[in-house]
Amino acid sequence: MALRSVDDTLHYLLADAPKWRAEWRDLAHCLGAVLAEDIVAESNVPPADNSAMDGYALRHR
Repeated sequence: MALRSVDDTLHYLLADAPKWRAEWRDLAHCLGAVLAEDIVAESNVPPADNSAMDGYALRHR
């Protein structure tokens, strides 16, 4: 049996892969789901870097 090329193998595997469809869900029901596309904010909020604190201070006894 001859070895298949990477392209042939990928085509073979994807042909048998299940076809998933995108669907709308409430955020509360999205645990474990995969995004169909990236989420991108329309604007930066806040519009500039803004940090009230740079870290945390802990006191442990």
